[in-house]
Amino acid sequence: MISRLQGTGLGRGDNRNITIFNRSSTGQRLNAHFSYITNPDSLHQLCQKIAAEKLVAFDTEFVAEDSYRPELCLVQVATEDSIAIIDPYTCGDMTAFWESLIDPQVTVIVHAGREETLFCYRATKRLIPNLFDIQVAAAFLGFEYPASYGNLVHRFTGMILDKEETRSDWRIRPLSNQQLQYAAQDVRDLPRLYRTLKQQLDKLDRLSWLEEETKQRQSELAEFESSENWFRISGIQALSGNSLSIVRGLWNWRDTKAKERDIPPRKILRDDLLVELARRGTSDVRRMSSLRGMEHRHTKQYLPELAKAVEDALKEPPPVWPKKHRYGKGQPAGMLTQFLSAALAYICRTKRIAPAIVATSEDLRDFVKYRLDPQSDGAPPPCLTVGWRAEIIGKELDELLSGKLAMVLDDPNSDMPIKFCRPRT
Repeated sequence: MISRLQGTGLGRGDNRNITIFNRSSTGQRLNAHFSYITNPDSLHQLCQKIAAEKLVAFDTEFVAEDSYRPELCLVQVATEDSIAIIDPYTCGDMTAFWESLIDPQVTVIVHAGREETLFCYRATKRLIPNLFDIQVAAAFLGFEYPASYGNLVHRFTGMILDKEETRSDWRIRPLSNQQLQYAAQDVRDLPRLYRTLKQQLDKLDRLSWLEEETKQRQSELAEFESSENWFRISGIQALSGNSLSIVRGLWNWRDTKAKERDIPPRKILRDDLLVELARRGTSDVRRMSSLRGMEHRHTKQYLPELAKAVEDALKEPPPVWPKKHRYGKGQPAGMLTQFLSAALAYICRTKRIAPAIVATSEDLRDFVKYRLDPQSDGAPPPCLTVGWRAEIIGKELDELLSGKLAMVLDDPNSDMPIKFCRPRT
């Protein structure tokens, strides 16, 4: 049973102390208080509390479909003994809160915190030093990946979370008590899950793996945020030369226009239209307007700007295509990668780690190609050859490929019918 959390009295006058209700799997009603923070003074007090306690869990509610960046609508916060919901519409500048998260002395707890990390990075241009992602941590203990927050809460507390407000429009004010209750439950159990998972990871000596993985993921997000991502548009793989120049030019024009208008880039120009304009390679407005899909008023109004963007792009040299690094020659036999996939599943089962967080089928192919032809092309593929993955997976896969380790059928009726053994010399 969840213990009752007492309110901290953060802020006065504008805050509501509200009780949230959930039911356990046996139907028992559980409750907790939280504060609703709606002014800068209350937010400042919360930030002071975070700095003093050195631990905070948070989640966000946002709407992403109508703006260039996801629109932040609520921030839910849990400390060791309190829950608070921040309304960014009335609190105004949230910089103080985001800066409290990048304090090296503060542990920050999230679940599947991609967007939460990005909100913080966009505000501070810094990564969160001590981030603990519940979803990733659970994967290092053998739970499915990705595991939903509701499943993890039920697994560790027995409670079933209310999901009735999943599709709420969080921009509309005033928010109902039911919406606030739903928002608060998404952080209430994070500190307890953190303590439980951290203790288990510590026993298995895997906290360093989680730290390594978390830093890598944050770095990848920061790189994505600051990069031109024109090459990620679907359908441009067959383009080259001037067509790629146009793709890049149109992508940059669209991104700038979307940012100015604060709407999603796809509402300026759809990806398929962008690709087709690049394929045609012309700045002639008449020919551009004859493309099916360009007749819509919201797209047609941009024809002169699109023509100018194409003209400017054609003056630039074709961009360097950031092709994926190739390892080895050709493709390894499908049976060999299937063999290693089975081995990977066995290793992950015996070492209690989710296979989905370790490697994809493409990672396995790269690993095999490099091991079969290690001199073909520079550095080894990072997955399975460096870091924690090499420590727990890569070594045994190497031994399988070299014949120092064998995989045999052990018990056909078992959930894990295979095992490893050492060949007799």
